[in-house]
Amino acid sequence: MNSFLLRQVARGVLPVAVLFAIYLLLRGHDAPGGGFVAGLVTSAAVVLHALANVAPSERARRPRVLGSVWLGLLVAAGTGLVAVAAGGPFLTHSHFDVGSGPATIHLSTTLLFDVGVFLVVVGSTITTLAAFAGGENPR
Repeated sequence: MNSFLLRQVARGVLPVAVLFAIYLLLRGHDAPGGGFVAGLVTSAAVVLHALANVAPSERARRPRVLGSVWLGLLVAAGTGLVAVAAGGPFLTHSHFDVGSGPATIHLSTTLLFDVGVFLVVVGSTITTLAAFAGGENPR
């Protein structure tokens, strides 16, 4: 599509969508949200960018995207394997606090799992989009 209005909207939506996706990703281990939903929000913004012809060229994007799928799988599976190595069941998550007093930050391995899921969702969506748009094998 070659629409001036669509290009301008796509340019404005992408940063807002990415910020919202980060918010969803960070709150996912304590409330509804998480890596899958954040990945869908980011993927929707990337698809809008692609429809508006604002996205970078496919050649420049493809190697990083395919790598993100494998990195995401590695991170998600790694969080489960860490639990197994510690003697617990697969995907048993650990919680811990960093800092003290009012500056205490509550962290969990669930956040790492969500980051892995996010990378898989965004990477696979963009790879599928590139395959449909280009009509060629995305490997």
